[in-house]
Amino acid sequence: MVSPPRRALVEELARHDRLLEVGVGDRPGVARSLAERGRDVVAVDVAVGERTLAAARETEGPTITGSLRAVEADVLDLAGGESGSGPGGIAGEFDAVYACNLPAELQRPTVALAERLDAACLFTTLGFEEPTIPVRRRSLPETTVYVARDGTAGSDSPGAAGRR
Repeated sequence: MVSPPRRALVEELARHDRLLEVGVGDRPGVARSLAERGRDVVAVDVAVGERTLAAARETEGPTITGSLRAVEADVLDLAGGESGSGPGGIAGEFDAVYACNLPAELQRPTVALAERLDAACLFTTLGFEEPTIPVRRRSLPETTVYVARDGTAGSDSPGAAGRR
């Protein structure tokens, strides 16, 4: 079960079919909710938590139409940062890269990853922090989503073909 602000975030993110969550940790609520709505989600963190791993296993059943895959990875490496490595371990195409409570120091690498994947980039902050990168603010019920990069929306979203 996700909180009302997270439900609003799920509604916003569900416009996209294939999503990559950065910094999932042990909070799989948004990723799992998206998988339950038929979306394919890859959730990454330097230390994927047990609840996230359990949620990924639970989405393998026949009652879930989407998917959730948990991958241990560092967004700095995925973005091609200091190690210069590519987005290995997260093969496939993504419509959006997102993060919940994204700390300031990970905002630039998260956007860089979205750029490498040619995907939209949306995130929420820790609440007391303002974004450190240029964004558009999107007010949702009980939360604000920051859009750092537009991308191709999911196939079921209105106007998806012309959005960029």
